[in-house]
Amino acid sequence: MHRRRSTKILLALMVWILAAGLCLIGGPPKTRATWIWNSSLIAKEADQILSFAKQNRINLIFLQVNPKQDIGEYRAFIGQANRAGIAVHALDGDPSWARPENKHKMTELVEWVRSYNEQAAPSEKITGIHLDMEPYNQPAWNTDQRQGIIDEWLTAMDDFSEFGKSLKGVELGADLPFWLDQVPVHPAQTATTMNRWMLEKLDYVTIMAYRNQALSQGGIVDVVKNEMETADRLNKKVIVGIETNPTGDSYTTFYKSNLSDAAKQVLLAEQSLRAYSSYQGIAVHDYEGWKSLERRPHQTG
Repeated sequence: MHRRRSTKILLALMVWILAAGLCLIGGPPKTRATWIWNSSLIAKEADQILSFAKQNRINLIFLQVNPKQDIGEYRAFIGQANRAGIAVHALDGDPSWARPENKHKMTELVEWVRSYNEQAAPSEKITGIHLDMEPYNQPAWNTDQRQGIIDEWLTAMDDFSEFGKSLKGVELGADLPFWLDQVPVHPAQTATTMNRWMLEKLDYVTIMAYRNQALSQGGIVDVVKNEMETADRLNKKVIVGIETNPTGDSYTTFYKSNLSDAAKQVLLAEQSLRAYSSYQGIAVHDYEGWKSLERRPHQTG
């Protein structure tokens, strides 16, 4: 029993040292973000979420918007978060949102944020909208219909940008895969790439660098290199996302890592990524997966 307790204390100390190290590597504190997809948790376990955020130095939460949920629950949680130094961005999206018939989905998200902020006290306001659309997850992406999906995606993001610009003090961001630097917006040889187009359109992006090694070939730093360089040239902001949930491919997630191993890789990524002026910080997907990682012993395979 004493040995088990000592091991837990040692692990907690290691994680704290590694987390503290992330904040001491030159310059101002960087973003540490997470996603909350299950918005009912803000009513069920607000105190636990905020305690976890403090422990893990989280200063940005992407919180899914459920229009059917009591808005008072959002106001209470976001107020607590803001007072604790944690910004909250409204989160939503689906691959189907890229289709023209679903344009209203983005309009409704922006209007929900507008209405919410008009009613909210200064300490309760939402400071960003975070779109997670990922239309490439549709089966047709890997067919000759890809260009049609790209065209719809660009139109949808154009609309999102235009809708969102009308909101004062609200940043516009989106989750993007790291490989968009290989996808042109149209077939012409002179076409810009999707990653550049998105960076120009948005205030910031979160690049889903879903790898479990920081410095290896094809690791976190390697796969975001082109995005970081492009963002540097455009004077844009990039948050680098990592995964903690099962994905089917072990190299894309920290799901089978223990917390100290994951923290070491994040620290290595941070040290390298700070060389880019566009680098804003790390986002861990997602709150529930990250929380489970804390409780999971080391696994192999």
